[in-house]
Amino acid sequence: MFEGMRRHASWIIIVIASVFILSMAIGGISSIFIKKPFVGMIAGQKIYPDEYREYLKNAYANYAQQNPEKEIDEKTAEEINEQTWTNLVQQILFNKEIKKRHIKITNDDVVEKLKNPSDDVKSIPDFQTDGVFDYEKYEEVLMENPEFAAWMEARIRANLPYETLYEDVKAEVTVTEEEIEEKYIEENDKADVSVIYFDLNSIEEIDNTEEELQQYYEDHKEDYKKDPACKYKYVQIKLEASEADKQIAKTKIDSIYNLLIDGADFAQTAIAFSQGPSAPQGGDLGWFARGRMVKEFEDVAFALKKGETSEPVNTQFGWHIIRVFDNRKNEQGEEEIQASHILFKVDPSEATKQNIDVLAWDLYEKAKENGLETSAEDLSYKITETREFYENATYIGGIGREEEMIRFAFENKVGKLHEPVKTKSGDFIIAELSFKVGIHYQEFSEVEARIKRDVTNEKKLAEVTKKAEEFIQANQPDSYMAAAEKDGWKIIEAPEVILNKTIPGLRNDPVLNKEILKKEKNEYTGLVKGEFGAYIAYIKDHIKPDMEKFETEKDQLLLETQTNSENEHLNTWFTDLKEKAEIIDNRTEFFGN
Repeated sequence: MFEGMRRHASWIIIVIASVFILSMAIGGISSIFIKKPFVGMIAGQKIYPDEYREYLKNAYANYAQQNPEKEIDEKTAEEINEQTWTNLVQQILFNKEIKKRHIKITNDDVVEKLKNPSDDVKSIPDFQTDGVFDYEKYEEVLMENPEFAAWMEARIRANLPYETLYEDVKAEVTVTEEEIEEKYIEENDKADVSVIYFDLNSIEEIDNTEEELQQYYEDHKEDYKKDPACKYKYVQIKLEASEADKQIAKTKIDSIYNLLIDGADFAQTAIAFSQGPSAPQGGDLGWFARGRMVKEFEDVAFALKKGETSEPVNTQFGWHIIRVFDNRKNEQGEEEIQASHILFKVDPSEATKQNIDVLAWDLYEKAKENGLETSAEDLSYKITETREFYENATYIGGIGREEEMIRFAFENKVGKLHEPVKTKSGDFIIAELSFKVGIHYQEFSEVEARIKRDVTNEKKLAEVTKKAEEFIQANQPDSYMAAAEKDGWKIIEAPEVILNKTIPGLRNDPVLNKEILKKEKNEYTGLVKGEFGAYIAYIKDHIKPDMEKFETEKDQLLLETQTNSENEHLNTWFTDLKEKAEIIDNRTEFFGN
């Protein structure tokens, strides 16, 4: 029974309210050229290789225990590594917050929690009678089984600080009845309308002079103001299979092909050797027509006769051996085949990975002496420059999500060389800070297209508004719809328009919704001038909020909104916590991708 309880146990994760058992995976050093003394640093706390390796060992053990029949492949190992790091970041940041908020757990707190077990404990069958939690059964085990009692106490002492932190953060949010009422009115004040849309895009293209564009730029210059920014020039050394790797893969797939020629069972061979997702099913791809597979695969597969096996076929995914088991015509008259395949991937070997490591650090050392551009040119590497990125960015265009490189850029001078960065895909980035500027304005040439569009739209809006005013002068309200249809203006039928929802068929112009909801049934709005055109709306029906219904539902609405607001606040709080903390992640230099 105790083991059953262990399987049902969970560890509360604050913020996302999910499992918080620190599950971590083992890894090996992928490079002999490690340049950092620690795997990572989280809010000032350094994580050293031996320490992180222990976390990873525990993760592998946890995964293997929970998934005894699943193989830990490369993708799974990477996912476990990522979850390990995420959990470690959460744990360290939460622990610092617990200390900062002076959260302490007393013996009385533990006893109270023992009296009120969590739902996962209540769901254990041994503690239930007719499917309902039976407190007497739980209490009996608690009193008579010292191992269970000790386990429950340890679990509570471990969890309760985080649960208390969770409640502490939630308490920062209060939703009032007035807010609920306002939201209810907003969501239940609805109108069914017909809208005449005087679309600015119905106006033909308008010419703009250079003087007009330049004047608009000067008048709206603050719109083009930018925060301090940086750029990198960089070389990306891609991790790709070497010719030797390709030859080894070809030799292996040829050996597998020879086994099949000698009579080996195709399905069993696929299960044993295929690296494709269909391997557990004996390589079975089911029935498929042309257009489902890459061309190289498809050309060979559809050329095979029933029962034939192909020689190894090379595609972007690796080497394939294909066997066709049957063929037919589908309902559309297209040819279909039933086939299986054995896939052998052409992956970079460990030697290739170590070689790219050497190449990256070799370029880095040369660049320290001669500069990145000169060194890259000498070694025939392509050099690229990123777009501007800003201090609050999390992503560098062309390089990726490398927050440490962003910090580095804003802490150093132009010309400073960043140490090689190993990406998740195994590539290396060698980057040099090439541009740095404070608060600045985009040049006219950078925003000319945007200015031309804005000036053009302003002119079109003025022109279409003038046409809408002429329409009103020429027609009576009871003939608006017929006249609009005759003149070729768009008429949009829109049911259940509410204040803060875009009307289907129109772009978001909140001023229109606001004017609609001011009117009663069978009334017209006046001419509404928006950002994307002008409008006249006829209110076919206006359903007002049922405030008596609100009175009966407000307690439930208050509870739901409070819960949703707390969850949003928790997520925002944790995001802010991470952004403010200095987090350095050097795992790729120690534990692979």
